[in-house]
Amino acid sequence: MRFCDHCLAPLSQEATHCPECGLPVTSGTDDPLLLEEAERLVNPRLAQANLLRLRGQWDEAIRACAEVLRQFPSNVHAHALMGDIYRDQGNLEEAAQWYKLALDLAPDSVVDRQRLEQVQRELELRQQARHQSQEVQHLQKQARNLRIFSASVIGAAVVIAIGITWAFQSRIASNTTPLSITTSRLSTEASTMASLPTPEGNSTVIPTPNPPEPQTTSSPHEPKPKAEAAVHTEDDLLAEKVREWLRQHRVAPDLLTVVTDPVANHLLVTFGYHSEVSRDTLYRTAWLSAAAAFAVQPSIETVRVRCLVPVNTPAAEKLLVLGFSVDLHRKAMPPQPAETPLQDILKFFEQVYSNPEVGIPSP
Repeated sequence: MRFCDHCLAPLSQEATHCPECGLPVTSGTDDPLLLEEAERLVNPRLAQANLLRLRGQWDEAIRACAEVLRQFPSNVHAHALMGDIYRDQGNLEEAAQWYKLALDLAPDSVVDRQRLEQVQRELELRQQARHQSQEVQHLQKQARNLRIFSASVIGAAVVIAIGITWAFQSRIASNTTPLSITTSRLSTEASTMASLPTPEGNSTVIPTPNPPEPQTTSSPHEPKPKAEAAVHTEDDLLAEKVREWLRQHRVAPDLLTVVTDPVANHLLVTFGYHSEVSRDTLYRTAWLSAAAAFAVQPSIETVRVRCLVPVNTPAAEKLLVLGFSVDLHRKAMPPQPAETPLQDILKFFEQVYSNPEVGIPSP
């Protein structure tokens, strides 16, 4: 007998979708240990805990899993389900720890390893978003300080200019003789100086030295230092090409990453918007992202596209979480993907997963 990877409900050998949660069956499992525990009603208890998770009853789901783990501390599926519960709540750090525990018990579990890698990638995206937000705040603070400093300098310069003008006009008004400048009888050493008569008739010499000639310290043949080029990985270069292709078709998500899986010969393209956009925009961005990936990487046959959408946490913090994911195949793409209507685009989506907590309807 097989069991669903998502809710652990029993499956028939011919089942393609789970009769309990409705999600597509990827591989299923026939673990002998799970079959033994199912006879002791462990499997129905985990199924009930997973149902509580799908309903958003996090505390009840955690307590149900904890009861199973107290009796069966080596149950792999209970550890993985705890990771799913924390992942759906947005607590990715805790979810990653539970997935690692599940992999320690079953190192060959492909499903748990994929879940762990997905959570780790989402953690990296979250850290990048926080870092970018901190940089923006720092730049805004610097700009504000620069405006204050510039205003202070301009104000001081205006006050000084007004003072100089007033002093100069007062001195001209107090002079009874016309202002003149003489350079007669100057010595050789003072040949570059001018004298300004005072009201008493005595000459006061004000030195005005010639400005020093500019000196060059570098040889004209000395090579100029070259700016260090930024280091880019192959995935970064692919992401830049995909962004450029999307910009040509007037699509510009706020973030986009590309990860190559050489073993499975497919690309994982992740995009997201910091602000809320329409469902049609998300589906079209996913479609064109896959088309761009096929265009810039001819050797890839499959592209998995993940969409990240903003949600508000209880702490009033906006985070990007997984909204949906779809698979697209090169052989199914039309010759002109940019001209494909939205209702036809949805027909090409395969292996669709929609996060029930986000509220985006399934394509």
